[in-house]
Amino acid sequence: MRFMSSLALAAALLGVPAYAGDGPWQFKPGTTFTWECKTEFHYLQQGMTQAMGGNGAMTQGGTTTTEDPQWETVTLKATVLAVGDDGAGRLEFCIEAVHIETRFESSGAHAEWDSTKNKETDIVGLKRYQAILGHKFSAIVNTDGTIREIKGTELPKIDTAGMKPTKKNEKDEKAAAATHDPTDVHVWLNLIFGTTPEGKAEYVKTLQLPQDEKLSWKSDNTEQVGKYLCSKANVKSTDKERAVKPEDVLVKGGSGGGGLGDYAIALCTAAQKKGTIWFCKKEGCLVKVEMEGATELAAAGAMTRTHFKWGVELKEKGATQLTPGAGNTPSNPEPTPTK
Repeated sequence: MRFMSSLALAAALLGVPAYAGDGPWQFKPGTTFTWECKTEFHYLQQGMTQAMGGNGAMTQGGTTTTEDPQWETVTLKATVLAVGDDGAGRLEFCIEAVHIETRFESSGAHAEWDSTKNKETDIVGLKRYQAILGHKFSAIVNTDGTIREIKGTELPKIDTAGMKPTKKNEKDEKAAAATHDPTDVHVWLNLIFGTTPEGKAEYVKTLQLPQDEKLSWKSDNTEQVGKYLCSKANVKSTDKERAVKPEDVLVKGGSGGGGLGDYAIALCTAAQKKGTIWFCKKEGCLVKVEMEGATELAAAGAMTRTHFKWGVELKEKGATQLTPGAGNTPSNPEPTPTK
């Protein structure tokens, strides 16, 4: 299912608001953050099978179940290049590693590529993931987590025209062809910066996943995540339920249009979202986000379930020496931070 192909529609994070004053993010030139960004998608169908009885009549048999899980991991490193007088940081991001895996339970088809083991994949259907390895983009972020400017986020592509899969990869290619596209980087930035706490016990805020999701936010004391003591918040959709109705599932092309991937997208869009955010005030950065959307829908003698997870976790906070004149210092003082 090309579930995540719709993520390319998330072409804008936030508007360009005026600076909102002191916020929880603490940017310092040379600071580095390495986040591990993950998605996990499970699409399960259960249906009744029928068998021919001795009298020629059809009788109900057992159930058939198919599940096609997908896993995606992107290692995203950010470096603070400069900090403005208002505390906003100019950050450069780099996709340092990629891991993608798709498995079809019914057919045994399986496709996987891990850039930490091989810099290139011989599975043509996964070349779009190879293309994003090493991609760099930049953003200017206010201390309250709002994004003032963003550049270079369009993911590169590899021209696969004329590439023919080897015979040994035939099964792998079937799984690769059904794998969702790489998650748009705007989604990762939304999860990292759009989840910044507002300093209130309860409030309502909109987050793009990639569609706008109106979520209620409620603080939940503090919790240790690795070496970081974090403020914790729970979020939940304010206007959706886990169990959806058929009329809530708006499939691309109308009720009779679209394919299996479009149906999966529509199910997850209609589903309730919930999650937990951990932010370390002492370190001034996001440490961890866990978000999920799950739903089930019974129709025409079958049950369809979708479960999607988004996750971001800070793996390392460090520092690097910036080199003047090597692209690490801003050349235009406005609106780029100047300090």
